[in-house]
Amino acid sequence: MAIFRIPQSERSVATAAYLFAGSLFATLNVTVFRVDAEPRIDVAATAVLSASIGCGVLLRGRRFSNRAAGVLMTVAALTMVPTVALAPDEIRALNIGLLFFPFFIYVVWFLPMRVARILGYTWLTGYAAIVLLRFGEPMTPVLTTLALTGGVLGELVGQFKRRLERASITDPLCDVWNKRGFERLLPKAIANAERTGRPLSLLYIDIDDFKTINDRLGHGEGDRVLREFSREMQEGVRQQDVFARFGGDEFALLLLDCDTEQARFTGERLQREIVATPWSFGISEWRAGEQPDEFISRADLGMLSEKQTRRGAPRTAGA
Repeated sequence: MAIFRIPQSERSVATAAYLFAGSLFATLNVTVFRVDAEPRIDVAATAVLSASIGCGVLLRGRRFSNRAAGVLMTVAALTMVPTVALAPDEIRALNIGLLFFPFFIYVVWFLPMRVARILGYTWLTGYAAIVLLRFGEPMTPVLTTLALTGGVLGELVGQFKRRLERASITDPLCDVWNKRGFERLLPKAIANAERTGRPLSLLYIDIDDFKTINDRLGHGEGDRVLREFSREMQEGVRQQDVFARFGGDEFALLLLDCDTEQARFTGERLQREIVATPWSFGISEWRAGEQPDEFISRADLGMLSEKQTRRGAPRTAGA
């Protein structure tokens, strides 16, 4: 089938699985676990609709966006209201309540935490209110357990997600942004520079003779130099600036509201202040319309050119 050849994302697969599970749940309620003499048309329609939307999500594949996921989960939360209100007994109502766990975990994992909390706790509050109105105070202990367990589980998943996200964009050795984190922040800085007309400059940094440090003193000493260099660099720049390790002995410093001359002045000042190790840098100032890779490459080439023209005290290179 063509649908199996469409590239999928984790979000599209998880969404489709959630919808297919909901369709199966509804189907079982109108067939195997039916309590009414006649099957409920609304539940049967929910089963068909969930399966159809699940197929639609798979057809979208990687194009299925976070915004679409948020809209879909909002609709899913709204369908809970009539489903619980029409539940034939307490057991069926509690079965619906158990769906809160996969719902909350899904929105926490794939949506911003603020949005996830709004959807999750609104779902939970609405569900609890309807159940209490229909079945009375005896349901309070069960609802309390559901709320506490679901809420704690969702918050723990959210904390785990935040740690994973931070680890993916942070250099573990130097505790600064890594290249992935830098590349995530750079487009935002460029967009701000284009919108405001303010300058944006980049220092591409390379530690001098770092291989010699590793060869003569060992990799442990090399790691210490990298950590000390990163610490001193972070202490010497503004809070708004972005400092990242690209790998090995190469770093980048993004200077907001700085033109080439201001960036040169900053680089020379930092070279005087940072004593962990000698280092060289190249400069590029953002040019309207150029790609981020070109912006980085110009600074990198400036740094390489500088290294080729001198082997003494560091001197800057502009681009």
